[in-house]
Amino acid sequence: MTSPKGLLDTAGAAGVLGIRLAHTLYSRWRRLAPADRERLEPLAEDAKGRALELRGTSDPESAGQDLHAVNRSLAEALLASAEADPELPEIEVHELRKDLKRELDRLASGDIKASRGAAREPAGESPPPGPG
Repeated sequence: MTSPKGLLDTAGAAGVLGIRLAHTLYSRWRRLAPADRERLEPLAEDAKGRALELRGTSDPESAGQDLHAVNRSLAEALLASAEADPELPEIEVHELRKDLKRELDRLASGDIKASRGAAREPAGESPPPGPG
């Protein structure tokens, strides 16, 4: 299994974010009703497969772009499925729409600030000296 550092080196931070988004979307797909799950299965499996491919690719930029496109398609399909569900309250559809938009915008903008751990210094810069 690839270590987190090795994954970051191979896929880049935007790629890692794309992989995480694919995992989130795939998890949402797995919770759908059976008929919706069956209808969206090709998209969900494509997202999963492209996320796995990104981990070992020799062309992470191209693979990351492909994953982004598939993630966007799956997110749109999940949202359309939620909007068509008469039993799903409008507030839940609104929250889903907002969450998916935020994640896709974050991925598109390259806002890849880690949610865990310390921030890394930009290339060529040293952290400020510590006390002592």
